[in-house]
Amino acid sequence: MSARVTTLDDAWAALLAGEVDEATRTCVALLEADPGQVGAAALLARSVHLAGKPTPLALVDVFVRRGDLPNALSIAGFTPDPKAARRAIAAAFASDGRTDDVAPAPPPLPAGRITLDPDLARARGDALVARAQAALASAETDAEAGAPVPALPLFSALPAAALEPLLGAFEPRPLAAGEAAIHEGDEGKEAFVVVRGSLRVTRGETVLAELGPGAIFGEMSLVSDAPRAASVIALEPVLLLAASRADLEALAAKTRAIGEQLSSFCRRRMLSNLMRHSAILGAVSPPDRRALVERFETRRFKRGEALVTLGEKTEGLFLIASGAVRVQGRDADGETLELATLGPGDVVGEISLVLRRPATADVVATHQTVALELKHEQFQSAIRQHPELLSELYELATKREEETRTVVAQETLDVEDVVLL
Repeated sequence: MSARVTTLDDAWAALLAGEVDEATRTCVALLEADPGQVGAAALLARSVHLAGKPTPLALVDVFVRRGDLPNALSIAGFTPDPKAARRAIAAAFASDGRTDDVAPAPPPLPAGRITLDPDLARARGDALVARAQAALASAETDAEAGAPVPALPLFSALPAAALEPLLGAFEPRPLAAGEAAIHEGDEGKEAFVVVRGSLRVTRGETVLAELGPGAIFGEMSLVSDAPRAASVIALEPVLLLAASRADLEALAAKTRAIGEQLSSFCRRRMLSNLMRHSAILGAVSPPDRRALVERFETRRFKRGEALVTLGEKTEGLFLIASGAVRVQGRDADGETLELATLGPGDVVGEISLVLRRPATADVVATHQTVALELKHEQFQSAIRQHPELLSELYELATKREEETRTVVAQETLDVEDVVLL
């Protein structure tokens, strides 16, 4: 189902299509009719920037007071002093700022269709830009200056001194309806924050989720170089903030607090995703999943590093959190057989651990991979508390062992048939 088109959506579509004057007139009319139409002000800031004119710093404060960090940051670079704008945003939203358990101001109601007055309809060039600047200066909000703002994931965990450079890593990126932010299978090089609009997350033909303003996605590229596990497509004109993996890694290396919080944020997101989608964790009742996951230890594997080795007994169960692994068996002649590729939510090591026999395959990281390991002692304690977990793992272990035997037997049969020919 597509998103409902509003007047502001039309204006964004016009701007992205290069029809800057049309977008500008629409936003000027929206703001002149209602100075509280801050979404129109954000777009107008972009169109005025394209004309080479600055956005007043006061507009950044309008969005800060509304608790809208993404929109405030999206226009910070259009102000006369972008660094001062980012400093003001950081001062409000940092852990040592004025965050509290409050909700952001609700967005204004969508405006109905508008009619341009004759002067605005005729305005071009400098005259249109001047009217746009006046409209920008009129933008306002009912939110009080200095009032508490919402504590936001990742950003509000950092002190202002660390948050300010992190904000500087993000740059606005508009997308037209139908355009992809990321493609399934591509290399992950960026993380994103949604400023406005909605996007759909798909894997193949399956719809996984829809994302709206404030959502963060693509952050798993910070912990793994595995290909993107899904596509994210704009349902309407969208504005994102994008930060490159290289820039975020450089910041993390330079500022310890940024590195720690990026790592902590990614871990929380990985655990949250696993608790929602892992079949193994799904065997445990939702209230008990968090405690179960806390028993696991985080392990990182480089490309080519083995999690499980054929013929050896494993001492733990691995739950893939990010990245990918290849499962490889051997035929009767010792030739390598590709059995499967596994990713987030899948488990490995269950055959050796549950059936108490040597591993029947090698499991090797195909990309930088993060896995959660449940060591033998913790495993024994977990299955005593959650016998349903053992039942799920036993069924998986016997199924995989049979599949491995079948593939190896078939490969051997095929080779023998060739020899007989």
